[in-house]
This record gives sequence, C-alpha cells and structure tokens, in this order.
Amino acid sequence: MNYIKKHKLTSFIILVYIIVIIFAYFIYKLFIGSSGLPVYGDRLDGIEDVPITDEQKSNIKNSLLEENFVLKVTDPYLNGKILKVIITVGDNAELAASKALTDKVTAVLTDEQKAFYDVTVYVTKYYHCSLAATGKMDEDGNFTDIVTIEFEQDPSKNEFALDYGISKSETVDYNKEQKITIEEDGEYTVYGFTKDKSGETKCNIKIVKTTSEDKNDTQTVKAQSASNFPIIGYKKAGVDGFVWTKDR
Repeated sequence: MNYIKKHKLTSFIILVYIIVIIFAYFIYKLFIGSSGLPVYGDRLDGIEDVPITDEQKSNIKNSLLEENFVLKVTDPYLNGKILKVIITVGDNAELAASKALTDKVTAVLTDEQKAFYDVTVYVTKYYHCSLAATGKMDEDGNFTDIVTIEFEQDPSKNEFALDYGISKSETVDYNKEQKITIEEDGEYTVYGFTKDKSGETKCNIKIVKTTSEDKNDTQTVKAQSASNFPIIGYKKAGVDGFVWTKDR
C-alpha cells in the first residue's frame, strides 16, 4: 500500500494499461477471435461433388438473353451454395413473363445441383419512359409558373434505349426531343416515347398550369410507364418453385 501511495501516477498508468488490455482482448474475441474458422463451417461439405461449371453458367446467361425482353444478364455466380443471377428486362416487360425466366435458370441445372444449391434470381428494369414535371406548385397541385417536362433520365445516354421522343400529342413521335416547356395556362397531357429491343413504350404525365402571383416552392412530379420492379425470386435447395420476396 505504501508503494501505491508513493507512486500514484505509476500505479494509475499500470491500472489503465491492464484495463485496455482486457478491453482489447474482449473486442478481439467478439469480432475477430473466430476468424480462423471456415466462413461457411460445414455447410459446403460435398460441394465438390456437384459443381456448377462455367459452361453451365454461360448456358444460363445465353438462354436468358434469347428472350427479346431481356436486355442484360450479369454472369451467374456462386456465393457459398447460393447461385445468383441478375437480369435486366425491357421497359415493357410483363411481371409474369419476367418471373418465368427462372425456368431457364433451373433448366440448366441437374437434379443433384437443384437439390444442393439455393438459387436467387434478381429481376430489375430500366425505366426508359419516365417523365418528370418541374415548376412552382400551389397547395392544390397546380403549377403556377413555367413548367418543364422531361425524361427523368437522359435516354441518349442509355445503352438500351434505341429511340425516344416527347410530345403533347399521343401519336408516337421519335423526335429525339427530351423536354417540353409549358408557359400558357391550361390542362396538359405530355407523352414520352421510348424503344428498346423488346419493343415500344409510351408513358404520360398530366398537369394543370394556372398563373399565380403566390410565391410557391419548386416541386417535381414524376410518372413512370410501370413501377412493379425490381423483384427477387428465391428457391431453396430441394424445393420446387420460387418464392418472390419483392412481388408488388
């Protein structure tokens, strides 16, 4: 005790050092201590007996791309014992047809592989035909100043958009225009037209323009051709059929 009283600073430093060592050990055990163990434990036992070959992955991709409404497929890959496939479909792709793409994935797998691997299929969509109207707006949702209506994303920079146009007429017009400005009061419907390899898509947005002296905030209203993507399908090993976790 006399030593501690005479060497208070030294004793305090030693105590702090011991506390830091104990705390560091606790953190190590909590977050790092088990890092030497296999990430998947014994869950991958037997995977070498049912490998999914690069040729099979390539066949899955090529089979999916045969569908006209499929624009892009990433290279299928394995995450542990989960086969993952990411598909991008065209703007006018239907929900049922997009779900049916899973048949092309499982058709390439053997019964043994389907019994061993989980499969996740992620289906997303590029909304080429998506319009946005921007301007000052009152509490009733009417625009009170000049309104600009344009494609939400520049279709000229979209690798999948083959053609596009925007017009106040519903007659398809691929005029390469990307925006329209409305200055006169009235009710308007503006149409957007896009085309990719899956076909043509039309979208529209309706607005009311009423001149007002009120000082309103600038707001943006959007309208898409459809909005029920992305969707994710999951099939558990040994189970027939997919469960869609993002079915809207």
